Amino acid sequence: MSENLTADVINLNLDQEEQNLLESIENDDWVSIPNVKSEMQRFQEIAKQQVEMQKLELQISKQDSDRIYNLANRLGLSVTNFAQDIIHKYLQGELVEKN
Repeated sequence: MSENLTADVINLNLDQEEQNLLESIENDDWVSIPNVKSEMQRFQEIAKQQVEMQKLELQISKQDSDRIYNLANRLGLSVTNFAQDIIHKYLQGELVEKN
């Protein structure tokens, strides 16, 4: 492999983000983490959990949808993560209906 990756990939059409990444690699801006093995295991477990998730599509009213989006925004969460959290807490008995 040559010292300068740019020469090896000159024929690729890189967008600006890809070009910046390539330059940062060439400039040795990246460092290895000390616990590579445990980090790899952690990310493999996260990937495994994602694969095990099932997609669920819901039809809800516009009003409910707007409320979910607004609450997720206020909490700084993605709508998907917020909805997953609500469903999980409900199924665990952590959320109950008001009487």
